Amino acid sequence: MKKYFFDIPVYRLSEEKYDAQTDAEIQENYQQMYLKNGRAKPSISYDDYFEKMSIFYDPWRFNETIGYIRLYFLGHEIRGDYCQHKVSRIYKTRRKHIRYKTYKLADEISILNQNDTQIYESILLYLQKCASELPKRYIDMENFKQIGRYVHWNALIRNETLNDETHRQ
Repeated sequence: MKKYFFDIPVYRLSEEKYDAQTDAEIQENYQQMYLKNGRAKPSISYDDYFEKMSIFYDPWRFNETIGYIRLYFLGHEIRGDYCQHKVSRIYKTRRKHIRYKTYKLADEISILNQNDTQIYESILLYLQKCASELPKRYIDMENFKQIGRYVHWNALIRNETLNDETHRQ
Protein backbone atom coordinates (compact mmCIF):
# COMPACT_ATOMS: atom_id res chain seq x y z
CA MET A 1 0.00 0.00 0.00
CA LYS A 2 1.26 3.47 -0.89
CA LYS A 3 2.17 5.77 2.01
CA TYR A 4 2.37 9.31 0.64
CA PHE A 5 4.54 11.64 2.68
CA PHE A 6 5.57 14.76 0.72
CA ASP A 7 4.69 16.74 -2.41
CA ILE A 8 7.64 18.35 -4.20
CA PRO A 9 6.83 21.23 -6.58
CA VAL A 10 8.31 21.27 -10.07
CA TYR A 11 8.77 24.66 -11.73
CA ARG A 12 9.03 25.82 -15.32
CA LEU A 13 12.35 27.46 -14.41
CA SER A 14 14.32 28.48 -11.31
CA GLU A 15 13.49 31.61 -9.34
CA GLU A 16 16.70 33.30 -10.48
CA LYS A 17 15.92 32.67 -14.14
CA TYR A 18 12.32 33.84 -13.63
CA ASP A 19 13.51 37.09 -12.03
CA ALA A 20 16.00 37.68 -14.84
CA GLN A 21 13.32 36.98 -17.44
CA THR A 22 10.86 39.33 -15.71
CA ASP A 23 13.46 42.10 -15.47
CA ALA A 24 14.31 41.69 -19.17
CA GLU A 25 10.63 41.87 -20.17
CA ILE A 26 10.06 45.01 -18.12
CA GLN A 27 13.23 46.60 -19.54
CA GLU A 28 12.16 45.76 -23.09
CA ASN A 29 8.68 47.22 -22.55
CA TYR A 30 10.19 50.37 -21.09
CA GLN A 31 12.54 50.70 -24.06
CA GLN A 32 9.68 50.35 -26.52
CA MET A 33 7.27 52.68 -24.73
CA TYR A 34 9.53 55.47 -23.56
CA LEU A 35 12.85 55.42 -25.35
CA LYS A 36 11.75 54.61 -28.89
CA ASN A 37 10.05 57.17 -31.11
CA GLY A 38 12.93 59.61 -30.66
CA ARG A 39 11.89 60.96 -27.26
CA ALA A 40 14.83 62.76 -25.73
CA LYS A 41 13.62 62.45 -22.16
CA PRO A 42 11.22 59.74 -20.95
CA SER A 43 8.16 60.92 -19.06
CA ILE A 44 8.77 58.34 -16.30
CA SER A 45 11.97 56.98 -14.77
CA TYR A 46 12.85 53.33 -15.23
CA ASP A 47 12.66 52.72 -11.45
CA ASP A 48 9.12 54.12 -11.28
CA TYR A 49 8.13 52.14 -14.35
CA PHE A 50 9.63 48.94 -12.90
CA GLU A 51 7.69 49.43 -9.65
CA LYS A 52 4.40 49.97 -11.51
CA MET A 53 4.95 47.00 -13.84
CA SER A 54 5.93 44.63 -11.01
CA ILE A 55 2.28 44.32 -10.00
CA PHE A 56 1.64 42.46 -13.26
CA TYR A 57 4.22 39.79 -12.45
CA ASP A 58 3.15 37.31 -9.81
CA PRO A 59 5.41 35.67 -7.22
CA TRP A 60 7.45 32.82 -8.66
CA ARG A 61 6.85 30.30 -5.87
CA PHE A 62 3.10 30.09 -6.31
CA ASN A 63 2.64 30.84 -9.99
CA GLU A 64 5.37 29.07 -11.93
CA THR A 65 4.66 25.51 -10.79
CA ILE A 66 4.08 23.12 -13.66
CA GLY A 67 3.75 19.92 -11.67
CA TYR A 68 4.37 17.95 -8.49
CA ILE A 69 6.31 14.86 -7.52
CA ARG A 70 4.26 13.07 -4.88
CA LEU A 71 6.70 11.00 -2.83
CA TYR A 72 5.58 7.77 -1.22
CA PHE A 73 6.84 4.57 0.34
CA LEU A 74 5.79 1.26 -1.16
CA GLY A 75 7.10 -1.49 1.07
CA HIS A 76 10.81 -0.76 1.40
CA GLU A 77 11.05 1.48 -1.67
CA ILE A 78 10.91 5.20 -2.30
CA ARG A 79 8.81 6.13 -5.31
CA GLY A 80 7.10 9.19 -6.69
CA ASP A 81 3.97 9.85 -8.73
CA TYR A 82 4.31 12.75 -11.16
CA CYS A 83 1.53 15.13 -12.11
CA GLN A 84 2.09 17.94 -14.62
CA HIS A 85 0.32 20.83 -16.31
CA LYS A 86 -1.52 19.36 -19.29
CA VAL A 87 -0.30 21.22 -22.36
CA SER A 88 1.89 20.36 -25.32
CA ARG A 89 4.24 23.29 -24.67
CA ILE A 90 4.89 24.72 -21.22
CA TYR A 91 5.04 28.50 -21.10
CA LYS A 92 4.27 31.30 -18.68
CA THR A 93 0.58 31.14 -17.78
CA ARG A 94 -1.72 31.57 -14.81
CA ARG A 95 -4.28 28.94 -15.80
CA LYS A 96 -3.13 25.44 -15.07
CA HIS A 97 -4.81 22.07 -15.16
CA ILE A 98 -2.54 19.61 -13.36
CA ARG A 99 -3.02 16.01 -14.54
CA TYR A 100 -1.59 12.67 -13.47
CA LYS A 101 1.38 11.90 -15.73
CA THR A 102 3.13 8.76 -14.44
CA TYR A 103 3.38 6.53 -11.40
CA LYS A 104 7.15 6.18 -11.83
CA LEU A 105 9.19 9.22 -12.75
CA ALA A 106 12.53 7.59 -11.84
CA ASP A 107 13.65 4.14 -10.77
CA GLU A 108 12.68 3.34 -7.20
CA ILE A 109 15.31 3.21 -4.46
CA SER A 110 15.36 0.51 -1.79
CA ILE A 111 15.54 1.64 1.83
CA LEU A 112 15.61 -1.81 3.41
CA ASN A 113 17.52 -1.83 6.73
CA GLN A 114 18.44 1.86 6.54
CA ASN A 115 18.50 4.26 9.48
CA ASP A 116 16.72 7.64 9.42
CA THR A 117 19.74 9.54 8.03
CA GLN A 118 20.27 6.99 5.27
CA ILE A 119 16.58 7.11 4.34
CA TYR A 120 16.72 10.92 4.13
CA GLU A 121 19.80 10.69 1.87
CA SER A 122 18.07 8.04 -0.27
CA ILE A 123 15.08 10.34 -0.74
CA LEU A 124 17.41 13.15 -1.86
CA LEU A 125 19.08 10.72 -4.27
CA TYR A 126 15.65 9.77 -5.66
CA LEU A 127 14.83 13.46 -6.18
CA GLN A 128 18.13 13.95 -8.01
CA LYS A 129 17.18 11.07 -10.30
CA CYS A 130 13.82 12.75 -10.89
CA ALA A 131 15.62 15.98 -11.79
CA SER A 132 17.61 14.14 -14.47
CA GLU A 133 14.30 12.86 -15.91
CA LEU A 134 12.95 16.42 -16.12
CA PRO A 135 15.56 18.41 -18.05
CA LYS A 136 15.19 22.19 -18.08
CA ARG A 137 12.86 22.02 -15.07
CA TYR A 138 13.53 23.12 -11.50
CA ILE A 139 12.64 20.73 -8.67
CA ASP A 140 12.24 22.71 -5.45
CA MET A 141 13.65 20.63 -2.59
CA GLU A 142 14.09 23.58 -0.22
CA ASN A 143 11.20 22.80 2.16
CA PHE A 144 11.94 19.09 2.14
CA LYS A 145 15.59 19.72 3.03
CA GLN A 146 14.52 22.03 5.87
CA ILE A 147 12.54 19.32 7.66
CA GLY A 148 13.75 16.04 6.14
CA ARG A 149 16.75 15.51 8.38
CA TYR A 150 14.59 15.84 11.52
CA VAL A 151 11.95 13.27 10.55
CA HIS A 152 11.90 9.83 12.19
CA TRP A 153 11.60 8.08 8.84
CA ASN A 154 11.46 4.52 10.14
CA ALA A 155 8.60 5.43 12.48
CA LEU A 156 6.80 7.17 9.63
CA ILE A 157 7.17 4.12 7.41
CA ARG A 158 5.76 1.87 10.13
CA ASN A 159 3.00 4.42 10.85
CA GLU A 160 3.93 4.34 14.50
CA THR A 161 3.07 7.20 16.78
CA LEU A 162 6.08 8.36 18.72
CA ASN A 163 5.46 8.64 22.43
CA ASP A 164 6.58 11.59 24.54
CA GLU A 165 9.74 9.83 25.75
CA THR A 166 10.97 9.41 22.19
CA HIS A 167 10.47 13.14 21.52
CA ARG A 168 12.51 14.10 24.62
CA GLN A 169 15.59 12.13 23.58
